[in-house]
Amino acid sequence: MRAVLFAALASTLALAACGQSSEPAGAAGSTGAAEVEPVPTGPELSGVGTLSSVDGRVAVIDHEAVEGGLAEGRTEFRAYATVLAEAPLEPGARVAFKYQAAEPMPVLTELSAR
Repeated sequence: MRAVLFAALASTLALAACGQSSEPAGAAGSTGAAEVEPVPTGPELSGVGTLSSVDGRVAVIDHEAVEGGLAEGRTEFRAYATVLAEAPLEPGARVAFKYQAAEPMPVLTELSAR
């Protein structure tokens, strides 16, 4: 009987030690937890422009006005690796792009040579 109680207590303590924290990921005081970027929602807008630079996951594009979206100018976009994988990444390349509005910067969903 004692062995059964001891085994039950040991397994309960082991499960408690492996449990998840009640603190959400990215909360103040948590360590090692990277914040998950929100997935953009809303309409996908299209534009054309010239690729100014790519630094890591940030692409800078000098673009024409986008109907229903950005005014003519230079904009920094976040970009996922899958979007950049087959894109022309040389500064000065003429590009067509699609993006979705998001904070802190819009997110490219497509980038191709024009």
